[in-house]
Amino acid sequence: MIDRPKYDAKWIGHNLKRLRLAKKLTVDEVRRYLGVGSVQAVYKYEEGKSYPPADTMFALMQLYEADLYDILCGCDQRPCITEMVVTKAQWRSRMSRCIYFCGIYVGRRAG
Repeated sequence: MIDRPKYDAKWIGHNLKRLRLAKKLTVDEVRRYLGVGSVQAVYKYEEGKSYPPADTMFALMQLYEADLYDILCGCDQRPCITEMVVTKAQWRSRMSRCIYFCGIYVGRRAG
């Protein structure tokens, strides 16, 4: 089994801000859409001081027309997570083809 990845709150916040700006939305517009009391919550997410709760993350994905990897990684590359159980030998073999992916080492699928 592979290790659980670690997520970088600062990078996620950077991507949330980038996606908001790409949609030409103000922080107050996002606040109203999410139904939160103040813009400080949105700023905390964008500064990487806290993660949005799951329901808020889903709402942001819908608002920004983004998928989870756009928020977590902010790039076109996607990690291969379809094979969750691998032997140590397979994992070592794949590690030689790994890429550094948003602070997470992920094996690339051969092909």
